[in-house]
Amino acid sequence: MPRPAEPAERTGMTPAWLASADVALSLLRSCWRGSRWTIIAIVLIASLSSVAAVSAPYIFSRLIDQATAGDATAWGLVGFFGYAAVLGISTTLSEIVAYLSLICTKTCQFSVSTALFARVLKKTGDFFINFNPAQIQSSLTSGEEALASLIDLVLVVFVPGLTQIGLSVAVIGSAINAEIVIVVVTYGCVFVTLTVLANLRTRAHRDSAIEAAQDAATFLGNAVNGMEELRHFGSEQWLTDRFSQIAGIVRDNWLRFCLRSIGYAGAYGILIAVEFAASFFILLPRYKAGHLSIGDIVLFNLLLLQLNHPFELIGHAIGQLAQDLAEFQPFARIWLASEDVESTAPNDFVLQQGSIEFDGVRFSYGNGRGVDSVSFVAERGRVTYLVGETGAGKSTIIRLALKSLEPAAGRILVDGTNLSDIPRSCWNSIIGIVPQDIILLNDTLRTNIVLGRPCDETRLRNAVDKAAVAEFVAALPERLETTVGERGLKLSGGERQRLAIARALYAKPEILFLDEASSALDEATEREIMSHIRTIAHEVTIVAITHRERLIMPGDRIVRMSEGRVVRRSSPINPRGHP
Repeated sequence: MPRPAEPAERTGMTPAWLASADVALSLLRSCWRGSRWTIIAIVLIASLSSVAAVSAPYIFSRLIDQATAGDATAWGLVGFFGYAAVLGISTTLSEIVAYLSLICTKTCQFSVSTALFARVLKKTGDFFINFNPAQIQSSLTSGEEALASLIDLVLVVFVPGLTQIGLSVAVIGSAINAEIVIVVVTYGCVFVTLTVLANLRTRAHRDSAIEAAQDAATFLGNAVNGMEELRHFGSEQWLTDRFSQIAGIVRDNWLRFCLRSIGYAGAYGILIAVEFAASFFILLPRYKAGHLSIGDIVLFNLLLLQLNHPFELIGHAIGQLAQDLAEFQPFARIWLASEDVESTAPNDFVLQQGSIEFDGVRFSYGNGRGVDSVSFVAERGRVTYLVGETGAGKSTIIRLALKSLEPAAGRILVDGTNLSDIPRSCWNSIIGIVPQDIILLNDTLRTNIVLGRPCDETRLRNAVDKAAVAEFVAALPERLETTVGERGLKLSGGERQRLAIARALYAKPEILFLDEASSALDEATEREIMSHIRTIAHEVTIVAITHRERLIMPGDRIVRMSEGRVVRRSSPINPRGHP
């Protein structure tokens, strides 16, 4: 059963960026819990760095006044050494902040990536229909980078920047002139406001570029997965042109974004020139009147230059914040996608008779295809075959039985218990599946059979023997430690299929689902494997899809399907004369 949508997902009127912000804040709170002491250390060191950065110009300005007054004593030389030391301390502390921030960022990225991976494992079957692996990976990468940027903005820009602005304004106001404070604060407010307006004006192009980048990742993932077959059709040029078209949309939107942003660069330059002109217009008369020293002018100039940097950083950080939230949206969509909810029933279901009953089951995909009013019973003692033309709904029935899909109507009963009431972990522990599309990891044969379950050598040998893999494995120099390659492409189709059968049998399942499990096997191997499988039919419920009706033996149950419905249920007479 899909998990209820989260708050930001439930409200149809909630903007996507608000949902993204909600997820980002939740993850940042989690990062805070895991790195709070590092963050506290960063804030303290950044504050000390800001104090040193503001103290250095003040010390320098006083030393200039002493020098112009003719005071060239040894203490003056010591003062310049002290000024150099403060500059060094400020630089060192800034570097420490940068590296501590990097530690915090990488720790957060680790937490985010593992949390998303764990969340993906709980997604509904529809999720894996709508998102391909490349799209998920692209979203994970953009989400991690966006969160890392957000952390940098807070720890490296906002905290030291605001501290430095506050200290600098205080020094200017107390040591030079309160009117200058008004000029500086006005400049900062106008700069930040202009940056916000620039982001609003360029946001559409940025968002379009990010959305197109996701489309490019999706297309690339689909193309790479089918690259070997697509090349046989001479589709290289078409693929290149199609990808270039999508990537061109990304490039063009970023180009428009940058060109429009460049238009604001002139406004920033005019703004800083006006700030300095207005400041000197106020200061020079006071200097001529003797109210200010050369050191005061030097102090003002240095502090104002320092102030411009944090103001610019904060202004640009607001733009970066908007961009980070936009780039975080694909991640948030995956994060917020519906999840399966575990049954609250006790995890103590025990299979007794081994019967599976479909009772008026209906399910429909978004394109209208699916199954309707499906009813049949599969039991131990015989193989239940689902047969029918391609697209009749056979694989959908298997996916419903695997709990990958949820019926829209009807029930699936296992020994009389509704399948929805059986916890997924319990159900997975008693079933085995040989899918039509076999997924193999780029790892060893052993790993692909065991798949993280406790490794039992005796059980492994039995599974390998029953799946007719033993002879093939014995011929390999590294035996079960042989690597199968990306998606198992170092193996033939038949070898991959036998490996998938061994994987299913290794678990000693009480219910076994076979979705065209022998379609890539030669007739002799197929007969050998099915002979092994039939020997366990008296203790294992077996439901199989096949287009090879020669596999069906007397005593097997046939469920014939057409256009999503069961059109006939039959059971040939077995040798003992029982149906």
